[in-house]
Amino acid sequence: MSQDYVPFSEIVSAIGKLCVDKVTGTLFVATKANRSAQLMLDRGKIVFVYFFNKRGEEALELMSTISAGRYRFQPGSVTRSMPLPSTDAILATLSGDQSQVDQFQDTRAKGPGLSQEQKTVLETALAGFIGPMAGIVCEDHFDRVADLDAAIDALVAEIPSPEQAEKFKAIVRGRLG
Repeated sequence: MSQDYVPFSEIVSAIGKLCVDKVTGTLFVATKANRSAQLMLDRGKIVFVYFFNKRGEEALELMSTISAGRYRFQPGSVTRSMPLPSTDAILATLSGDQSQVDQFQDTRAKGPGLSQEQKTVLETALAGFIGPMAGIVCEDHFDRVADLDAAIDALVAEIPSPEQAEKFKAIVRGRLG
């Protein structure tokens, strides 16, 4: 962790570089206001966001208010993931680029969604890992995702074992191409 507080824009730039470098691990941030944040990256994709007892998009909104902080990146495997906007949209939100944030929100609202075939394959595959609750879990996520990749990411977060999560991905990709 750097010893001096740096402007949050520098931290966002560092996050962007980590994404471009396609790293896997966790970025820890300590804010000047003595709050902590975490972002988990999986091969350059932001898959988990935490800030001030909030997770996901709620945490992102709060993180954009950070003025300065210290940060450290810890390479290693990722243990959590959650449904999130695209990494580009997250970086736009954190950088305060409202035009990119608005564009993302418009795209998300008008996103292509999932076909019935995709929904059926996802639910059937998930049932093999978590049982009959798969239908309820899928219902919770399908209306909030813009595309197949987002749906897979959201459902993978519901599978407790990383090995099983990878198997789920392989099954879905095998069936949907």
